Amino acid sequence: MIRGFLLTLFVLSLSGCHKYFDVENETVPGNTLVLEFSTQVKYVMTLKINGKEIPVKYSGNNRVLTIEGLPEGTHNFNVNSISYVFGPEFDSFKVTPDRGAYFFVQARKYRSGLPKNRAQVSIRAYRRSLKQQGIDPEAPTEGAIVARFR
Repeated sequence: MIRGFLLTLFVLSLSGCHKYFDVENETVPGNTLVLEFSTQVKYVMTLKINGKEIPVKYSGNNRVLTIEGLPEGTHNFNVNSISYVFGPEFDSFKVTPDRGAYFFVQARKYRSGLPKNRAQVSIRAYRRSLKQQGIDPEAPTEGAIVARFR
């Protein structure tokens, strides 16, 4: 009985563990923006860099979003979703060839009663809509900004 309790307590203590992006020890590569979310992103979000929408490649964990291929200078980002509330939702940042930028973003699920397009919620439907538009986040064009979760 006590072994079962201890085993359950051990498993529950490990269930909240995950590896955070360690800004002190890991440097952000040049011309790159890293957005680390407080929770795993399970639904579709919209990412805009300087007002231009960037397609996002989702993977298994969906906690750290890396945006690569940014030109040198000052930019701004905007993340929003019909399923989440983010904080900060938008901000300005500066990148150089030697140094990137990092933000920790609080994310909380938000369920709206408004009618939704399936591609605004489901990652699978989002991928399908990108494919119908002829956009492939797996194989970006030369010089394009690439956003992918790692």
